[in-house]
Amino acid sequence: MSVPLDNTKQFITAKLPRKKPSITIEDDSIRAAQRRIAMATIFIPFIGTLIAMVLAWRNGVGTPEIGLLVSMYILTSLGIEFGFHRLLSHKAFETKPVIRILFAILGSMAAEGSVLYWVAGHRRHHVHSDTGNDPHSPHIRNLKSEDEPVGGIRGLWHSHIGWMMTDKVTNCTLFARDIFQDPTLKKIHQLYIPLIILGLVIPAAINGVLSGTWMGVLNGFLWGGLVRMFLVHNSTWSNASFSHIFGARPFDSGDRSANNVWCSIPTFGASWQNNHHAFPSSAFLGFKWWQIDLAGYFIRALVASGLVWNVVGPPSAEMKAAKQVS
Repeated sequence: MSVPLDNTKQFITAKLPRKKPSITIEDDSIRAAQRRIAMATIFIPFIGTLIAMVLAWRNGVGTPEIGLLVSMYILTSLGIEFGFHRLLSHKAFETKPVIRILFAILGSMAAEGSVLYWVAGHRRHHVHSDTGNDPHSPHIRNLKSEDEPVGGIRGLWHSHIGWMMTDKVTNCTLFARDIFQDPTLKKIHQLYIPLIILGLVIPAAINGVLSGTWMGVLNGFLWGGLVRMFLVHNSTWSNASFSHIFGARPFDSGDRSANNVWCSIPTFGASWQNNHHAFPSSAFLGFKWWQIDLAGYFIRALVASGLVWNVVGPPSAEMKAAKQVS
């Protein structure tokens, strides 16, 4: 395993033209489309979860539905954390093309944005973390041309959900040119909506076959589809909200990122945000034995199987000491 470098900003800006383009795109039609997608992303899984709760209260919920919920949660969470985040956003390791494609598809099924948009938004977050140009800081946001301090419940709401309705459109050609120039990933980006639908159809079809009823199809669609989506969304969003407010800050990361122990399991280790922002290129976010990092364990398993290589390892004791908060 190689030694980690804090190369996130260098990677993003390495191939920029001399005249730096805008961080965001000032286009009202694109922004309106983004808001419509955000509305669907927020409310459809929420409404589906409410319906699932009502049906469960009336009819109960079976083992197949819980199994589909858990299995689809694991797969799409790994699609986000292993695929979109550590592999594609930070390039913390290399893997076979089939693995990269599989987890880019699974990440798309999570319905958190296409692979192009997700990677661009995340890299923008790192370069401008907790400033007015951060898409989802709970401490400050950009309102028109001025930075507006936020905090408390209002800041928590903005960073968790509200930013999707108010943020400007990230310039993907600035932050994710490599994704757009990759023919396979570009195609996965273009198939974003069909892949979301596929992620809903699969559990519906499986439960329909297992139950032999149309109610089974509906329950599979709800539990393996919309309820799973609702839980994965809020798990991921907690990294921007709770993990930039609550938790320990052992390292000087230049922002307000924190290590949030309570979110570590549902986020597959992503909630060790202070570790991550201090050493963004590390493939492993849990630096201590008790810092549970499920995606990190998954990466180690793939390394052992020969499916992952050139892994950027955790920071050395010297590197951690250099950034340790006194």
